[in-house]
Amino acid sequence: MSPLWRDEIGIYVSPHRLALTRLARGVSPRSVGEASWANELDGDTHWTAALNALETLLARPEWQGAVARVVISDHWVRYALVPFSAALSGAAERLTHARHVLTGIYGEVVSQWTVTLADARPGSAQVACALPASLLEELQLILTRHKIPLKSLQPQLVSAYNHWRTQLPDEGAWFVSIEQGSLAAARLGSGGWDRVHSVRIGADWAVELRRLQTFGRLANTQAREGRVYVDAPAALRIAAGPGGADLAWLDDDSAGDSTAGRLEFMRRHQA
Repeated sequence: MSPLWRDEIGIYVSPHRLALTRLARGVSPRSVGEASWANELDGDTHWTAALNALETLLARPEWQGAVARVVISDHWVRYALVPFSAALSGAAERLTHARHVLTGIYGEVVSQWTVTLADARPGSAQVACALPASLLEELQLILTRHKIPLKSLQPQLVSAYNHWRTQLPDEGAWFVSIEQGSLAAARLGSGGWDRVHSVRIGADWAVELRRLQTFGRLANTQAREGRVYVDAPAALRIAAGPGGADLAWLDDDSAGDSTAGRLEFMRRHQA
């Protein structure tokens, strides 16, 4: 079967939960399966439990014969904005520079991690993300054992932004993605993201949102600018209450007909 017509499996991996959705490809793509897993161990933030659960699920016949789109929790991702430098002559030098920037922010822990750079306009800063190399290696081994090719892999903030980007302003706002234990945010500027902010959070995650609201108000002079657009599980939205004038909760009523859209819907509504 042509790879263009193979079913797709969306996989969301986080310390606290795992979500899978399968979309049958064709003229009219349709959902043909969903599964989820929740970590019963409070405080367990390693990926071992989630990957063990993924291994068990993928062994079932209903998940065979497909390609995978994977979204990785921001809990394991580190972001940085890498300034443009005309002195860097190629992709290898830019990647080395990005690793240096990340190490300067987060320390030597990221020196052995896998680093990628997002595409950007010529002369613009680039967003760098770092993920533990061992997490990626273990994930790839699981997919290989079950003969499931990896079609794409994105961190949560990037995946969520791509899902909502048509509903966001081009600049002058924050986009925030929240999950249990972590918050990641991108400041939307005229040339793309001009700031990236990520923190580990507890029950006081609303404090971080208020801080971003303050940043937005200070950075902009017009009332319509400086809003904070929040992608978050339904339970957190309910706990937080109404958004207010400069805080907008992002939601939709339908999961849509794409693998990425259905996976994002599950992440928000099945937490």
